[in-house]
Amino acid sequence: MVSASKVEGEYSLLSKNSPLDQPEGVKTHLYHLSAGHGNDSLKSFACSEQGGPTLLDTILLSQWDNFAWKGHLDYDVTACQLKVIEGGIKFVGQLNNKWNSFSPKEYYEFFESFSSLKPNSMKSYEGLLFCIAQGEKDRPEVAPLASPPKDGLLLIANAYPVEYGHIFLVPTAVNQLSCYWDERMFRLATKIASEVNNAAFRVFFDSGTPIVSGQKFFQACYFANPLPVESASTVVVYDGNARSDILVSETVGYPLKALVFTSDNLKALAHVVSEICFSLHDNTTAYSLLISNNGTKVFLFPQVKNLVTGCFLSAWECSGYFVYHTKSEFDNASETEISNRMASASVQDGAFEDLKHLCCAIAARSC
Repeated sequence: MVSASKVEGEYSLLSKNSPLDQPEGVKTHLYHLSAGHGNDSLKSFACSEQGGPTLLDTILLSQWDNFAWKGHLDYDVTACQLKVIEGGIKFVGQLNNKWNSFSPKEYYEFFESFSSLKPNSMKSYEGLLFCIAQGEKDRPEVAPLASPPKDGLLLIANAYPVEYGHIFLVPTAVNQLSCYWDERMFRLATKIASEVNNAAFRVFFDSGTPIVSGQKFFQACYFANPLPVESASTVVVYDGNARSDILVSETVGYPLKALVFTSDNLKALAHVVSEICFSLHDNTTAYSLLISNNGTKVFLFPQVKNLVTGCFLSAWECSGYFVYHTKSEFDNASETEISNRMASASVQDGAFEDLKHLCCAIAARSC
């Protein structure tokens, strides 16, 4: 299990299970990310002097632990049985008969309260851990907040976690100008991953899972070990080292077709991936994203809907992590069954080749 620890020195704000103080009239807190420098290749300004956990990592884990300590989680996800499924890919299975897949009916009120926030209308809500927005200083800042940030993300605890620290990252109302999130929000998500600076922290996005009509959001949680797709072999399809900062690869021997974008230039990475996602959206192609490696690596999984279930794979399922509701399903899970399920969601070869050409063209234009 990943745990929080006290940050010493300049950032001695929190200890484990110690929430941010809530002065009278304050509904939550706003965390200002440290400013980007040039290409947004962030240095670890948010780290403690001893090289320990960053301020953002500590606050996030402390707030989530406090939410769990108060009994708001439906179950203790750290107590769920896990196993590595036999085979070469090493898929991971979790037995969790209480996990509740996303249901628009159940989560409608949960998200509706955040979809129309206006100045001075921030409500006190236990699930709202804090907010994040871009800052202008070299070091991060935390300040009391009574109104939603103009451009930011609300960090909301998921009471039905898939893994430790599971949160929703919901754009504030000002960013819901259309039915789709924009490059600013994707860039903010990558910078959050960078400033958390914890190898266990992963950010996810599913294009086909709006809880409320028009409300798109990210998710994030902590995985102690690499996800199976992160260990998959890759081949380079675009090497931008000579012209740009983006490297584009595709997975090899993985049952779900995927492209991998790698760069230390977070601004360029966000621009390229966002433009590709807009193209997929315009072509009504569903996809999922995994942001890992402290925000410097993005996995893109284009998908088709499963004809049997009528659903798409979630981003963590695309990454090789599956939740099973019954002991029988958990015990009988096999690499063959999972691979067939993934393959049925994978786009056709021709469509994937077209996507690769599009990705290379967009990456080349970004230089």
